[in-house]
Amino acid sequence: MLTVALALFLASSPPLVTAEGVTLEADGRIPWSAPPVGVQLDVGVPDGIGASLVVTPGRFLRISVGGLSNGVGAGVRLGVMLVAFPSSPFRPLLGVDGGYVFGGQAAWLPQLITDDTVRAAISGVNVGFASAQVGFELGSKHVAFTLRAGLSYIDVGLPSQTFSTGGATTVTARGLAVSGFIPSARLGFIFSFG
Repeated sequence: MLTVALALFLASSPPLVTAEGVTLEADGRIPWSAPPVGVQLDVGVPDGIGASLVVTPGRFLRISVGGLSNGVGAGVRLGVMLVAFPSSPFRPLLGVDGGYVFGGQAAWLPQLITDDTVRAAISGVNVGFASAQVGFELGSKHVAFTLRAGLSYIDVGLPSQTFSTGGATTVTARGLAVSGFIPSARLGFIFSFG
């Protein structure tokens, strides 16, 4: 009977409010809030340089989608991140990402490589990857530094190519595919709004 009376009293009591006007949760903690949208800038392996839109749909969950470049081609990346202690300045992270960099040829490549055969071989490399990483985020809920490391499965493909060896002679090279696990890492910043 005493338990029922206590429960009714707690349910009917007004919410706790601090001197600053913040309404506390039932257990006396400040309610969690996070900016719903952010931008992440990072550099890493096998990703290259990336920029992503980050959405925070829940307390411990973030979803990111963005673009990246490895210096030769451009690509896309999608990721899901679990965040421990989201209201703390130091937040452990656990995430998975997948992406694909389409083969291309950067404008700066011809200046570095004068051999047409070598330049053509580099220009069609496609890279697909899936990464699982752990790390941490350090900073406020609006600006934070991130560092992650883990393991990535990569699939690198080079399409068949035909090279001219001079004159009327040409050589056709068959496509090449290499896949396997490699260590991965990512260093970046996240800027959140709202």
